[in-house]
Amino acid sequence: GALPASGNETEAYEAAVNLILKDRDYARAVPAFQAFISQYPDSQYSANAHYWLGQLLFNQQDWANAQQQFAIVVDRFTDSSKRADSILKMGIIAQRQGNIALARQLFNRVISEYPDSSARSLAENRLAQVSG
Repeated sequence: GALPASGNETEAYEAAVNLILKDRDYARAVPAFQAFISQYPDSQYSANAHYWLGQLLFNQQDWANAQQQFAIVVDRFTDSSKRADSILKMGIIAQRQGNIALARQLFNRVISEYPDSSARSLAENRLAQVSG
């Protein structure tokens, strides 16, 4: 039935998150989130799983793969609470890669789409850095 499956899904998600928050085992957290995403592609936790995976890859400075994960959140999960932060992170990645025009565009997008978010002030600070 549906209940045991959703229980496993919740447990799998929480186990992956705990590798980050409790164990700080970032090396194991990456494959845990990748496995979760492939096993539960339509999970209620999908957006968060892609965001966490993006965050882990970002911390490893794996810009291309991190950007890909954040883009999935932005494009596929328009209601996600992680969407503003994902656009912000994409801007930071563009900035790190020296793509200042794209960085500026993404920071402006955070400000216009999420004027009341905590991501907004971060985007404004970043925008000041790239506006020379």
